[in-house]
Amino acid sequence: MAAPLPPTAHYIRFSLAPACADALLVRRAIQDALTQSFGLTASSTYLDILWVADSGEEAVVRTGVSDAARVMAATAVYAGRMRLSVVKESSFLPSLSADGPVV
Repeated sequence: MAAPLPPTAHYIRFSLAPACADALLVRRAIQDALTQSFGLTASSTYLDILWVADSGEEAVVRTGVSDAARVMAATAVYAGRMRLSVVKESSFLPSLSADGPVV
């Protein structure tokens, strides 16, 4: 039996304060956080905004497995206009919508 393929993407669910329903502004805030923490080179980290709640209070982002820790660290210490807080993170997208902690 063949071994399962390793995950290539990691998913992060953020809460946003103040609420922002514009995916481009969310992307810009994450990019600014990466620049602030890790410099200009890190600002070009691959990531996709997959979903922003209609209320603008949450967003789901996809990034590479190797970049996920850097994205979460940068947003945790970001001193900008938007506060991004990690709600859940996983390499399995459907688990972000499940109740309870991600394992």
